[in-house]
Amino acid sequence: METTVNYILQSGLCLLLLYLFYRLVLRDQPSLRYNRLFLLLAPAVALAAPLLRIPLPFAAQLPVATLPSIQLQEVVVTGYSGATPAAESSISLGTALLALYTLVGLVLLGRLVWQLVRLRRLAAAATPLNEDAYGATVLQVETHHPTFAFLNRVFLNRQAHLSSNEQRQVLAHELAHVRLRHTYDVLYYEVLTAILWFNPLVWLLKGELRDVHEYQADAEVLSEYKPQEYSSLLAKEALYTAGIPVGSYFQKPQVFRRLRMLQKHGRKASLLRPLLALPLLFALLITFSANSVNADMAVPFAEAPALNETLITSPAKKAASATANQGQLQPEEHLANDTKAIPEKLTFTQPAEKAVAHTDTEKPAAIPAQPEVASPEKVKPYTFVEQMPQFQGGDSEMLKFLGRNIRYPQSSQEAGVEGLVVVSFVVEADGSLHDIAILKKLDDATDQEALRVVEEMNGYWNAGRQNGKPVPVRYTLPVRFAMK
Repeated sequence: METTVNYILQSGLCLLLLYLFYRLVLRDQPSLRYNRLFLLLAPAVALAAPLLRIPLPFAAQLPVATLPSIQLQEVVVTGYSGATPAAESSISLGTALLALYTLVGLVLLGRLVWQLVRLRRLAAAATPLNEDAYGATVLQVETHHPTFAFLNRVFLNRQAHLSSNEQRQVLAHELAHVRLRHTYDVLYYEVLTAILWFNPLVWLLKGELRDVHEYQADAEVLSEYKPQEYSSLLAKEALYTAGIPVGSYFQKPQVFRRLRMLQKHGRKASLLRPLLALPLLFALLITFSANSVNADMAVPFAEAPALNETLITSPAKKAASATANQGQLQPEEHLANDTKAIPEKLTFTQPAEKAVAHTDTEKPAAIPAQPEVASPEKVKPYTFVEQMPQFQGGDSEMLKFLGRNIRYPQSSQEAGVEGLVVVSFVVEADGSLHDIAILKKLDDATDQEALRVVEEMNGYWNAGRQNGKPVPVRYTLPVRFAMK
């Protein structure tokens, strides 16, 4: 769920930048074909940009302010929603949001289908006129619906209040919609708003595209009729009559904007403004190519907590915390049998029944402190040394230790909380762990569980060495909590 939220935020930010660019740079320009293309491609670019991973040759030269540390392989803790009766009877927040999203999307799609059904009924009841004279199917309707175009059909109202010349101008306008295939743009955005209904920018872009359609059709009419006559007709039809929204209507609420755009008819469009979209697209691709959608990114140093905010509990508190937690996790069987193979990610699964808690005899013996080392606060932690710190028994024993001790908090499972917690700690020169802190939070229960497990590892590390002397080294441990 965390990855989905990140993707939605990034695509929404990209769409916001494109929309602002259109409003500030392109909206009032007479380059109607370019504006139409921009509005059609903007949602697709916003959806695709966060997913693109373009290799940047200069990326390695860019300075990245990250917290110096060695990252251990990611630990994946998997819980099952059906593990307990409480979890079975509860509905997670993610499930509720998904149900709401699906419901609203289906309602919008159902509305579109109903509009298409109404159009079909209207076409069946209409009287067809001479098609050869217009190059499209012109249907005379007897209902109150205003004149509009849909696909290759023009639904023509009798319009008794207009003169014959004005009626021809209205028909020319709707025939322009047919020739320019505006209906396909409308259907594209109707489906898009049904899928991305929660994003108001999609609705705003749909309105902007409707305006461009009207500007284009108006420009087609001006190639046959005088601007003064057509402007008078638009002013006469300023009162809007509602119809089937999926059609392209002559009477639209943007009639005054159309009148202003008619004043720009014949002017040459600026070539510089459309070209400004290229550096914008380049900047978006660079930005999203340098950042991953998932939560596996390096944690910036500015987001790391201060090192003096050490979160270390006493042994008594550790014991109380271990007693309070339930539902131990077991490492996958192949990890227990093969102590040499170390995967990139370690996965622990939540058993259907509560496992019997392991005793302290199953943990490796604590390593005695090394008295010859000075106070650890006086030495700055290293990021890499000749002999790296090692958990007693090696990485396989560390993974087994995590499998015996790490748990998926019950409250987090019931709430459907999933995502990544990143813990930072320093293996000091005496083998103890200090400066234990959360770099990336998820929720209180999972954060405290990740801290507790790291604190339980205190005393089971061999110190790293540089030039034969024990030195402190900083590590980060990513722990991912995932539901099944």
